[in-house]
Amino acid sequence: MTAKFTAARREAFFRALARTGNQALACEHAKVSRSWVTLHRSGDPEFRRRMDEAIAAAKARLDAATERRPEDKALRWQDGDELVVRGSRGRRTQIARSRLKQWSPRVETRFLAKLAASCNVKAACAEVGMTPASAYGHRNRWPAFQRRWDEALENGYIRLEGTLVENAANLYSREDYPLDHPLPDMTTAQAIHLLHMHKHGVLGIGKRPGRLAGPPDMDEVRKSILRKIEAIARLDEREAARKAQREMKAAAKAAAEGAAAEGEVAGDESAAQGERCDPAGVPVRGLRIWAGTEQ
Repeated sequence: MTAKFTAARREAFFRALARTGNQALACEHAKVSRSWVTLHRSGDPEFRRRMDEAIAAAKARLDAATERRPEDKALRWQDGDELVVRGSRGRRTQIARSRLKQWSPRVETRFLAKLAASCNVKAACAEVGMTPASAYGHRNRWPAFQRRWDEALENGYIRLEGTLVENAANLYSREDYPLDHPLPDMTTAQAIHLLHMHKHGVLGIGKRPGRLAGPPDMDEVRKSILRKIEAIARLDEREAARKAQREMKAAAKAAAEGAAAEGEVAGDESAAQGERCDPAGVPVRGLRIWAGTEQ
C-alpha cells in the first residue's frame, strides 16, 4: 500500500461508498483517484469484497428512500452540485449529481409552487422545462413527491375555485388590490375545465380523467356476446308474435266484413221477394194493408 492510499483513506473510501453507493463520489470524499480504486479492486480480492458489500448496503438503504433528496444533509451538495438519489427499474440505486433536464429537489420545489398557483400540471411542467409524462413518472416513483403534489394540487384547486366565486360575486366591481400570488391568466372556461379535471383527485368526485381501461377479459366478452344474442332472439320472438297477432286480427276483420256483405245480399233478395205489385206488374210500395173492413 502506497502513501497516497493509506489505511485511513481506505476506510474513508469504504464509508463514503456505503453511504452513497457511488464510486466517483466516494473517491472525492476520500481524496483518492478512481484509477487507484480500479487498480486495488482488480488486484486485491479483499478490497473487491468490501466494495461489493458497501455497494450492496447502500443500495438496500437507498431502495427504501421515499424522496429524491438524500436524508443525510451532508450528502445533498458536493462542490456546489446538487446530489440526488438516482436509480430505478433494476439499475443500481445510488446518490449522484443531478443532471440537466432531470428531476431534483430544486426542480420539484419550483414545479410544486407553480402547481399550487395554477392547478395546471402542464403549465407547471413548462415552468421547469419538463414534460407531463416525466412528471407523472416521477410522481409514481417517489411517494414523498406524490404527497407534496397532492397538497399543492389541493391548494391550487381551492384558490382557483375561490377566485371563480369571487369574480362571479363581484362581476361589476372595480379591480381590487393585486394579490401576493396571483393566478396565471386564463379564461373562465379554462378554469372550469381545470376544476373538472382535478375534482376526482381533490374531492373524490367522478372518475379519474385520462385513465385507460385494462385489457378485456375474454370470459366477460363471451358472456356479453351471448347476452346480446339472447336479447336479439327474444326481440325476434316478440316481433313474430306481434306479426301473427296482426295477421289474426286482419283475418277476423276480413271474415266479419264478408259475413256482413253476405247478409246485405240476402236481405236485398228477401225484400225483393216480399214486394207487392199492381195489376200492371208495377211494385207498389208504401201502402198499408188493413185487416178490417172498409168504412
